[in-house]
Parts: sequence; C-alpha cells; structure tokens
Amino acid sequence: MSGRLLRPGDSGYAEAARTWNLALPARQPAAIAQVANQADVIACIQKAAGRGVPFAARSGGHSYAGYSTPDQGVVVDVAALKHVNVRSDNTVAIGAGAKLIDVYAGLAASNRALPGGTCSTVGIAGLTLGGGVGVLTRAFGLTCDLLKSATIVTADGAVHTVDANRDADLFWALRGGGGGHAGIVTEFVFSTAPAPSPIRFELAFSASKTASVLSSWTSWQSNAPDGLTTTLSVGAGSSPSNEITGVWTGSSSDLDKHLNTLVSAVGSSPSKRTTTKSTYLNTMQHFAGCADKAIQACYLDTEPGGTITRETFRAGSRVLATTLSKSKADQVVDIMRNQRDMVLLFDGVGGKVKALSATDTAYPHRSAVASVQIYTWNASNGSGVTAVQNALTPVAGSGSYVNYIHPEQTNWGTAFWGSNRARLKSTVQSYDPANAFDFPQSVVRT
Repeated sequence: MSGRLLRPGDSGYAEAARTWNLALPARQPAAIAQVANQADVIACIQKAAGRGVPFAARSGGHSYAGYSTPDQGVVVDVAALKHVNVRSDNTVAIGAGAKLIDVYAGLAASNRALPGGTCSTVGIAGLTLGGGVGVLTRAFGLTCDLLKSATIVTADGAVHTVDANRDADLFWALRGGGGGHAGIVTEFVFSTAPAPSPIRFELAFSASKTASVLSSWTSWQSNAPDGLTTTLSVGAGSSPSNEITGVWTGSSSDLDKHLNTLVSAVGSSPSKRTTTKSTYLNTMQHFAGCADKAIQACYLDTEPGGTITRETFRAGSRVLATTLSKSKADQVVDIMRNQRDMVLLFDGVGGKVKALSATDTAYPHRSAVASVQIYTWNASNGSGVTAVQNALTPVAGSGSYVNYIHPEQTNWGTAFWGSNRARLKSTVQSYDPANAFDFPQSVVRT
C-alpha cells in the first residue's frame, strides 16, 4: 500500500476505529487501511476480502448501524480519494471519499449544483449508493439519479467503469441498492445543474394543530411544483410539536403564494414564518449547521484537536406511500405522544424523483410522498425506534429507506428494495459470488 495500514495500538488507530454513531458498541477492527489510490483498494481486496474476517469500505463512515467499521474486520477507508473535478461538459468527477461539504464547495466554485443530503461530513459514496435524499430532491432528483458512471473495484480485484451501456446491471444496482455490496467504488461521475439561488424558509404552528399540519402538508407537498422541497418535523411529547423547513428555487412572490395555500389548509396562523434568500453553497452550509463560516468549520467541532463531530442516536425509517387523512395523521400524533426525545422527519420526495419508474434504478420508492426518519438522541431507546417503526406501518406503509438502516428492523429486505430485491440480489451475487462483501443486512442475506 501507498497509504497507511493502522493496527490496534498504532498512532491514530483509536480515532479511526470510532464509529460515527457513538450509541453503538465500541469497535476494534483488525486493521484500517487508509488507502491513497485505486491501486491500494485493489491490493486490499486481493489480500483481505473473503479471507475469513469481515471486510468493508468506508467513505464518510456514517452507517447508522456501523457496518462500515466492522469489529475484528478490515476497513478500507477511502477518505483520501476526495477530488471534485468539474469538467468542461458540466459533469463532475468525484472521488469516493469526498464529504458532502467538499462536493458542495467544489461545485459552487464553478456555479454548479448536485442534490444531496444535509450533513456535511457524510460521504458521497454512501449517500449515492443508497439513493440520496436532501433539500433539493424534488427540484433535481435523488443524488443517484444524476449519476452518469462509476469506477468500482469488484470482489475479484477487477476494475470496472460502469454506466448505462457497460455493466449496466451493476450500474443499476449502484443507484439505490445501498452501500457495502459487490465492490468498492473509487470514483463517481455525475451530471450537474446550474447552481440555484434558493429561498429557504421555516414555518411552524401551535402543537394543537400538529395533526392538521401533518395531513395538510402531505397533500400540499405532493401537489407542489418540483422546485419546492420541504421537511416536516414532528417532535415527541405529550403535545407533539411541528416545524416545516424547506427550500424553494423560484421567486419570492410565488413562494408566498405556496405557503399561503398551506396555511389556509391548516386553518390557523403560523407561530413562525421566515424566508431567507441565499446562495446554493450557503444554503447547504445552513442545513449543515455551519452557515456563514469558513468551509473548514463544516468538518470540525469544538473538541480539543478538532475532532470530527459524531452523534449518539438510534434511528430507523418508514416511507410514506400516500397522503394522510386527518384520522391517519391523528394516529401518527398519538404514536408520538407516547415517546420522548424523538422526532419524525418527513422528507418530501416526489417531484423529479417520480420521473423514473420503480424499476429504473435499485431505489424502489419512486411514487412515495415522503421518507420518514425515526430519530432519537436517547442511546438506549432502540426499542422505541422499533416500536414506532412498527406502529407506523399500517399508517405509512412497510417501505424503508436503506440509508437509514436500522439493525433491529425485521423484513428489511422487502422494506428497502421492494420488488427490486430479487434483481439486486442476483446482480450482487454475480459480481461477488463468494460473498466477500458480506454484512448483516446485505441483500444477499434476504
């Protein structure tokens, strides 16, 4: 290897072995390969994959279940592969280790944009491979929808550049099938859009109106123009709260009209209503919590030495298949009355996401209204996440978003991939017949 190979006891190992989610048990990988280039990735696969220990690639390391940092296994950390090169044809080549803030800053410098998530240190690889939901989703599609090609080292050590015409089945699988399957991507090539100047906004109503807000929001978001993407947060407690945040890529006057329509549907004046016009980069920094700061602030927290921020949480998801009636919204609110230290995050989809069919990519939830993240910052409340997930099934549907992977979830194969599961499993097995890239919720285990 040209990069470093860290073993227990080596300088830097302890920090490199920490999972993003500190609610998980501590992990002690047998080795962490901090690869410097594609040749290092090939060497790692040839020497360690399928040799009897867990083996996983890691980009941002944000796997909710910690699958990218397997205990007693080998981690192939691609963080050094972080280039963001905007080309003359407005495509962008991005190294698999690039963090989202690297991507947004690199694109903004060329006045281009890519839809993606809000956490600045998430890796582009995990986000894309699972689909990629964010604040510009309805305007431009999922992150994986803009993928033109990818370079991947498969389980046999071979390098494939895959696209719609070359290894098309593997290219299909890389768009929403979830990270950790079949090989290690070293580079992505995306199409991009002209960078918008979005208007971000916040809207909230009294807690007594939360059920009405939820029901009205599902219908309003479903019928909104593609340039309007919002997230509705429903906070747990005896009187569940509500807050809507969003991004609009059109004019201020049109946004006011759209917000007035929602307010009218709720039937109550909001307790908060703000709008702010900004640049693409500052908008993404705002949602990452580092707006109006140097880009470096989007990587670090206040721990001594500038340690990368980590979180302590439990999470899972459901996918909201249809709009909610008032009675169904009441059920959701009742579910949240029995919880504490928890929030439901309804991320609006639809828009450009619906331009593709459920089978065009491995991501199956094309007709959904929203992705619903169940998130608690109570590290001991994994059972609460499971209980809420199960309670939401008759209300929202049985689907789940693979990037919000929940290790205690049952029936996850169908939930993540729906009718695409069989094709995804067959494709993964054809490129990794010995199951070198195994992990507890791999499609191969379904």
